[in-house]
Amino acid sequence: MMFNSRKAFLMICLLLTLPLSGCTSSTPSQSQTLEGETLVEIQNPCTNPSEAISQSLISIMVNGDERVFRLTAPDSEAGTRLPVVLAFHGGGDAEEDFPQQTQFDQLAESEDFIMAYVVAESDRTPAEGDWFLNTAATSQDDNEFSEAIVDELSKAYCVDQNRLYAVGYSLGSMFTYEIACQLNHRFAAVTSFAGTMPVNPESCDLVGKMAVMHIHGKLDYIIDYDEDWDWKDGEHVGVGTMSNIPGLIDYWAQLSDCENENTHSHLFGGDDVEHIVHTDCRGDVRIEHYGMEAQEHTWPGQVDGTDTYRLMWEFLTDFTN
Repeated sequence: MMFNSRKAFLMICLLLTLPLSGCTSSTPSQSQTLEGETLVEIQNPCTNPSEAISQSLISIMVNGDERVFRLTAPDSEAGTRLPVVLAFHGGGDAEEDFPQQTQFDQLAESEDFIMAYVVAESDRTPAEGDWFLNTAATSQDDNEFSEAIVDELSKAYCVDQNRLYAVGYSLGSMFTYEIACQLNHRFAAVTSFAGTMPVNPESCDLVGKMAVMHIHGKLDYIIDYDEDWDWKDGEHVGVGTMSNIPGLIDYWAQLSDCENENTHSHLFGGDDVEHIVHTDCRGDVRIEHYGMEAQEHTWPGQVDGTDTYRLMWEFLTDFTN
């Protein structure tokens, strides 16, 4: 095993007792502090095979604070370089399963990649939010946590440093744009559902390159599709005005110097799906969007006839950094 087992029984009991509730836009405090195991460092991880791990709670220290994430890793042969996908949950969903979590885990095992489900800090106020958005110099905590997860995994697994990705839902979707803006020197692509980003981000420097897929319901009652909107007073302080979704896609297409756009729409399962693809972009990335006419804020099982988790992975795996 690649992690200590002293608290395994306690951890399993804890995970089994986590409450089941839907994604909300609020940010309540976690009812209990999660305690995780630590990964065991291996010398030259690429010379060793890896054992399958599913939903193991892992603890790491980041700037003196203990942070945790849930780890699923495949059974792989020595020398197999494993891509890493960081998954960011919605507001108030730190104790919940990530959408299609079981399917993501099964795909990770069959396709040989690592899923790391990032858990927000438990002591943040509603004004701060689960994830720090529109980061300035004083709010890099979650960015540094994201990099620390990759660094920690790299001590125990043969991580493919050129294939680092992020997925997100709702508020977690918004944080994927922090990854895209701030960590594009390491991460290659992001995919997300039902989020957005600031109209005027504090900083969004495309040092490397970044492929983006954004999926959104046009009937979303929490994250408006067509209009810019402001955070409620006192909540998520300093984030500012958030972009409408067509504006978000145009922003990334312009930032990536994309030259061509292809748009088409058709009916699938009673839903009119608009599919926009920007190509011929800097670094050979794509900026891609699915707008679902009949979809609200709830994570869809499928998008345009493809399982959502698989659609996201197939997009991500097209890109390297």
